[in-house]
Amino acid sequence: MNYSKMTKDDFDRILYIRLKDETLQSIIKIPGVYEIVSKYFSNDILEIWEYEQYIKVKEIVERINLWNPDFQRTLVLLKLINELTEVLCGTLDLKLDKYINLRALPVREFFRDVVDKYSTYPIWTCDFEGSCLVGAEKLEIEPIDLILHRFEGE
Repeated sequence: MNYSKMTKDDFDRILYIRLKDETLQSIIKIPGVYEIVSKYFSNDILEIWEYEQYIKVKEIVERINLWNPDFQRTLVLLKLINELTEVLCGTLDLKLDKYINLRALPVREFFRDVVDKYSTYPIWTCDFEGSCLVGAEKLEIEPIDLILHRFEGE
């Protein structure tokens, strides 16, 4: 492959695919790739490491955006958010809301009324089993039945 005419977006895509099987250092050794990297980044290894983290963040955010409450469990979403948080902590960029909007997460239509009704309680989403992602400081999973029971008197 001729890397010399590659754009930054082309490079992002290729790097995203190859990082699953290789390290950034081995990818940079591919003929022509180093020239592309040096075109967009200084030779500073810290900047290259940050770029690698950026690619990881981008991949996780894409997977979060593809999460579907109609057939995926909330546990999958929570694991992705925790994985994203871990990468962000490693890069000292702790602002999760810069990458994902919890309020914009999809909610299984069957539970939409409950999530909307109890919006003062931080319920972010609910899956097909009635497992809800909740929490302000620490995200966790809570069954919808428990939430309904807690607010029954209101």
